[in-house]
Amino acid sequence: MSATTAQGSAINQLIIRGSIVKPPRMKRSPAGISHLLLALEHRSLQQEADLTRQCYVRIQVVVSGDWAESWSTKLSLGSEIEVSGFIQRHENANGIPRLVLHAQNIKQV
Repeated sequence: MSATTAQGSAINQLIIRGSIVKPPRMKRSPAGISHLLLALEHRSLQQEADLTRQCYVRIQVVVSGDWAESWSTKLSLGSEIEVSGFIQRHENANGIPRLVLHAQNIKQV
């Protein structure tokens, strides 16, 4: 695969709005990088095939680097936010995969 082809298929962007449903938690990687972990819950009504559908999702959001330190003092349980970023597959200690949103932008709403 050429660099051009890889770049063309590199679109990975998610925007979601919701509320923080667990207290935000700070941790550090073995490399010393700060990570703020958030559990974001989204509920809405969406239109699909001319029908109204109830949507519900809970996704882990990771805010990394110096930005994590800054947001750790601004966000708390119940905060309403809009997050945009990319999704990445993470595995827990038992090898169970899940999608995690790596935040690149956060807005309080």
